[in-house]
Amino acid sequence: MPKYVFFLVLFKLLGLLPLPILYRVAKAVGDLGYALFPGVRANVWDNLRHVFPPGTPKKTIRKAARQVFRNVALYYADLAYLPRIDVQEFFDKRLELHGLSEHLIPAAKSGQGVIMMSAHFGNPELTGQGLIACGIKVFALTEPLEPPQLSRLIDRIRSCKGHTFVPVNVGNVKRVIRTLKSGGVVVLMADRDIEGPRMAVPFLGEDVLMPTGPIEVALRTGAIVIPSFTTRRGYVMEGHMEEPLQLEKTGDLQQDVRAGTLKFLERFERRLRADPGQWAVFERIWDGGREISNRKSEIGERVESR
Repeated sequence: MPKYVFFLVLFKLLGLLPLPILYRVAKAVGDLGYALFPGVRANVWDNLRHVFPPGTPKKTIRKAARQVFRNVALYYADLAYLPRIDVQEFFDKRLELHGLSEHLIPAAKSGQGVIMMSAHFGNPELTGQGLIACGIKVFALTEPLEPPQLSRLIDRIRSCKGHTFVPVNVGNVKRVIRTLKSGGVVVLMADRDIEGPRMAVPFLGEDVLMPTGPIEVALRTGAIVIPSFTTRRGYVMEGHMEEPLQLEKTGDLQQDVRAGTLKFLERFERRLRADPGQWAVFERIWDGGREISNRKSEIGERVESR
């Protein structure tokens, strides 16, 4: 409960600040967090080590790591300010969308259902609010938080302009499927192993556990998958809705899911390498993959010794 009260008061107070001041405060908090939390800083450095090529100067990685901390702080600033945003004004003045008329709108009109498959990159939630001005409302799954009151609070703020944000659980996954079967638009994040089905796949040159639920849902429902990414350019959000993934059904669901997941990760890798500091993730991504690789090695060693 103290955590819930803290965030409730924090969001209400921060939301009252003019946006330029709020952003300056957020950047200062991000810089302070980089200095005060060495464990989190180490996680970010480890993630970026996979993104940058070998031999990258430390000052380059340090600059990107600081940007990651700033982007996480700016995400919460955007969340606090969201209730005050005029969606149409945001769409007109602070949002640049690529692929809206070419990819997203035709897919949304097809009746097949659409999965906007995204990542914790830039601020996809804020960019997605601009879709309200286009008449597109989405159903999005979020990471459950503790205590549950905090999760409900943040999802209420996320949903205040007309979208629907709910935590991942069995019941809400069923709502995803119903939404897609009725021709709706769903947003699913696919760059972190949180809950649900997962698989060890190569990402940036090393095995890592990645969620496979979005691709499996697409294969089971026939929904169109549009990789969607956002970059932050100061006050402006730049959204990219890419060409739909071409998913194949060979009769082997596991292999089809793996192939589709790899296709998405290839798209994400290009965005990530172009601007690593946009990846707003504090958790160490590759731990799970290393554990799997280690287990495979141990099994192989035991088999060879027999």
